[in-house]
Parts: sequence; structure tokens; C-alpha cells
Amino acid sequence: MLKSLLRRLRQATRRMHFRVIGVAVLTLVALALSRFLAPLTPAWLGERIGAGSVDTILQTLASSMLAVTIFSLTIMAGALQAAAANWTPRSHLVLRQDTITQGVLSNFLGAFIFSLLGIVMRAAGLFDDREIVALFLMALGVVVLVVVSLIRWIVHLEGLGSLTFTASRLEAEAATSVRRAAQAPCHGAHPFDPSGAQVPEGALKIRATKSGYLQQMFEYAIQSEAEERDLCVYVPVPVGGYVLEGQVIAHVSGTDELDLTAETVLRESLPLGADRSFEEDPVFGVVVLSEVAVRALSPGVNDPGTAIDVIYRLARVLAPARVGAMDEPENDRLWACPLNAEALIGCAFDPVARDAGNALEVHEALQIALGELADVVEDRHMQRAVREVARRSLARAEQSITFAEDLARLRAAKRAGPLP
Repeated sequence: MLKSLLRRLRQATRRMHFRVIGVAVLTLVALALSRFLAPLTPAWLGERIGAGSVDTILQTLASSMLAVTIFSLTIMAGALQAAAANWTPRSHLVLRQDTITQGVLSNFLGAFIFSLLGIVMRAAGLFDDREIVALFLMALGVVVLVVVSLIRWIVHLEGLGSLTFTASRLEAEAATSVRRAAQAPCHGAHPFDPSGAQVPEGALKIRATKSGYLQQMFEYAIQSEAEERDLCVYVPVPVGGYVLEGQVIAHVSGTDELDLTAETVLRESLPLGADRSFEEDPVFGVVVLSEVAVRALSPGVNDPGTAIDVIYRLARVLAPARVGAMDEPENDRLWACPLNAEALIGCAFDPVARDAGNALEVHEALQIALGELADVVEDRHMQRAVREVARRSLARAEQSITFAEDLARLRAAKRAGPLP
């Protein structure tokens, strides 16, 4: 249960409103501290600094930070729209979680809130001469924070929304999801048989209350609830699968009746949403990254170089992938769908091979990348899937490329790699 709570907290911290609220709370704490630290301030220092200097800083921050925040939000929205239009519409799912952008915008808004509340408190006469000194020091700290944030923001804007930045972020998200799936195959549970033969007769059925994608699975929460109530839980839907309202999302055995608390925990541990998530869905990660290559190969863009770059990024992402189950499942009361090797590799490379047409360089990069991938992956199911995708890619290329010398070069590239 603790691991599930920590994961929910980590996901919450990647949302902008969480950071904004956090910084706003810190500004309130800073204003409160400025009053409590007043007794430590020498009286002569309060007379020397004076209220005028503090008011000037607060007024400057209040008047400038609101405009800077709005302008920065406009830039962020423009970058997200540009990335969605130029690379893939789903890039915003990653770019909106950019920690630098969130941190900078939160600091700007926090500085505005600090200065605005400081002005209000000063107008209410809540600060005496000693407290003014503490407020002055706090204001100087906020000014330093704003300057550092501006420098970070300027440097960050050099790449925000660009192809390299977007592809790198997508690659990082996909790689994290693949590594997580490799470290805990099948969510650390028993593999679920697609035929459902493992589900005992009379098992209770939990049905979806709405349609949507199974975004992730909080397997530790399910395991904890199942251990506490002596249950076994079978989840027939893979993460990333689409579920219709009324469809079974879990079978529960070990009880004749499931109380409301246990059912609520299980439902919340299998969240459904309108969009897929990168969190525990490596197939979605490679699909979105592959979309960048497909867009680059469209007639309107015609950029095979980008497609080749994405092909090698996909190979790096998929190198550590595993699809087999753990020898000793960590979550022994849960049965979940294992990762499909053919779906993972096929979704990554098949669309690129299909849209590459007669682009020899792209097909050549595909054969080289798939050959190297087959040589480094240790999972035999993955190796088999890589070889099958390489065979299909070569067959597509042979139908699209008619020039004999180009075909000979492509076949030579295939033979040069580790593929048989």
C-alpha cells in the first residue's frame, strides 16, 4: 500500500497545479516567518532599512511578476501546440510535465503572491520596524529566486517544443516505462491466461462503470487488499487496453460477497481515463515515439533523417525490454496480462516500415537497428518478435524499392547485421 501511495504522490508532483500550490504555501510560510523572526532583528537595523525600501521591492515584484507569468504561460502553450502540430499530437502529455517549465512558472507565480500579500499586510499595518527588516530579507530572497528562474527559463526556451527536445522527452518517458516493465514483468504478478482458464468458477466480477483506457495498475494496493481479505484478483485487461462500460475489469475469488470498501479499493487501483498514460504502458510510449517518425515520412514533411534518428531511439528504448513473468511473483495474489512482445516491437517499427516507401536509407536503418536489437535483447520472446518485424520490414521494402542496386544494398545491410 505504501508503494502505491508513493507512486500517486510522485505522479501528483508532476502536475503543474501541485507545484503552484506548493510554492504559494511556501510564500505564506515566508511571510509568517518574517513576523516570527522579528525579535532577532536589531532595532537599529530596522531604522536604517526603513519601510520605503521594502514597499518599492514589493511593488516592483507585484507589477512585473504577473505580466511575466502570463507571458511565460503563453510561450508554454505555444510550444505545446507547435510540438503537437509538427511532431505528434500526444507530445503534450509529456511536455506539460516538464519540471523546468513547471518550476519556473511556479516561482514566478509564487513571487507575485508573495509581493501581493506583502503589500496587503503592509497596508493593514501588520509589520513594525523590526518585522520590516525580516520582510526585506525575505523579499531579497524572492528577488534572487526570480533572477535565477529567469536565467533558467531563457536557457530552457532555446529548445522548448523543438524536435530534439520533444523526441528526447518522449524517449525518456518510453525508456522509463520499458525499464519499469522489465524490472517487474507482468506487474510483479502471475501471468493471466487470455483464455481465462485460471479464473475459478463463481468468482465475483467487477465491471467498469465507464468507458476508457486502463491507464495503469496499482498492483501493490491490490496485493495488500487481497492479502488482508484472503482474496485472489484476476485482471483480464492489459494496461493501455480500452474498456467499455459494463465490461469486466477484474475477477475476484475467495469470497461470496465483496464489501463496498474492498470494491472501492480495487476500482481505484484500476483507474480508467480518456487518454492512455506513459506510466505503466510501454507500448503507448513506443507508439508515440514512432509517430514522430511517421509524421516525418509524410509527403508534406519528407524528412527521412528524423525518421532514422527515431528508429535508433526506439532501439535504445527497447534494448532492456522483457516480457516473461517473474520466477517468484512479488504480488502472488494478483494475475495480470503480460506484455506482448509482438505488439511492443510491431507498434514501434511496423508503422515506420509501412510509411517509408522507397526511402532506402530508412529501410536500411530499420534493418541495422533491428539486427542490433536482436543481438542485445536477452528475452527469447523479444528476439523472436524482433526477427519477425525485421522480416516484414524487408518484405515491405522489397515491394516498394524497384531499383536493383538499392535492393542489393538493403539486403547487404541485413546480412551485415546479427539477424540470420
